[in-house]
Amino acid sequence: MNNNIGSKNSRRNGGDHSLAPNDSNAIILDDETQRLVNATSSSNRNHEVIEEILELVEKKAPKLFDGLATDNKIRIARFCQVKLYANDNLVFHQGDEPDAYYTVIRGAVSIYARHSSPTQSKATPDEGSRTKFGVFITQIPPGESFGELSFNENGNHSRRNASVISDGSHGQARIRMKSESHHSHSTRTPHQCELEASNVCVLLLVPEKVYMSEMFARHSEKHHTKEKMDSLRKSVLFKHWPIDQIVKVAYAMKKKQFDKGSTIIQQGDRLEYLWIIREGAVRVSHRVPPPNDFRGRDVLFSSSGKFNLGKEQQGISVEIANLGTNDVIGLIESLEPAARKSTREVVASCNTEMFFLP
Repeated sequence: MNNNIGSKNSRRNGGDHSLAPNDSNAIILDDETQRLVNATSSSNRNHEVIEEILELVEKKAPKLFDGLATDNKIRIARFCQVKLYANDNLVFHQGDEPDAYYTVIRGAVSIYARHSSPTQSKATPDEGSRTKFGVFITQIPPGESFGELSFNENGNHSRRNASVISDGSHGQARIRMKSESHHSHSTRTPHQCELEASNVCVLLLVPEKVYMSEMFARHSEKHHTKEKMDSLRKSVLFKHWPIDQIVKVAYAMKKKQFDKGSTIIQQGDRLEYLWIIREGAVRVSHRVPPPNDFRGRDVLFSSSGKFNLGKEQQGISVEIANLGTNDVIGLIESLEPAARKSTREVVASCNTEMFFLP
């Protein structure tokens, strides 16, 4: 079995900016993170080492293994890598080829995207401010993962659509470590001491081949950011937007499903979201008030003794449009706060899946 399964891309994108994890001169980490660094530094991982990696990852990033079978977890533990990045160091650049799926073990990273060609000369954090990397999109905290958007089922992967920069130890600057106090020549008492941790971000990498074989199927069902971006690019409203804005909107979008006949938007209700049809179809209609001649007439009594309005009093529903995949609903209301109340009713013509943007 090839133990160098993740090495082919490590330097092909213009250099690896990570620190050497075995540099004992200055790197200070909490005990569990240091154990994980040590365990993943071994190229020949036996059963005990793999069990230790699994235990530590479950503690530091439990979401990584969520929904995976034991065999999947073991293969990930056998080939995963840990890399350390100093504050402001580049993890990967927009336009790079994807090499791995990343999980933050300690510290944080920030994602930036810009509307520029990946063939342009690449900036590094040392050359200036982060604005060279585009617009700030979001920050990824400990336990969360990133990098899945570039992978495709057919193996024809996309280049990275954003840059990722280390935020160092972000919020985890102090650590407690066990030490020993000497009270006499014969006794030693353990106690806790507080140290300043190294300002580094610690990332766990699942190499591309391992990610595709062990995790991709699960992520294709669970993560929807990529399909959100695809829908935005196909939408008339968003297709000409720059990539940094597309990524930012995609992160904010949510998904909701509606059964056939379900009312998505009720006429007169306050419209809080911009909707995009991902799959399915909807019928848009407008209820016209009844003519004055019919008001006050046609009162129908139900079996309970209560009266209901007849069709003439309720008004007439006029069909305006039938919309389908990638069509947008609620644009006018989102642009005009004073017009937030919907003047239309939207009903699912079939089982429909929609994205909505607050």
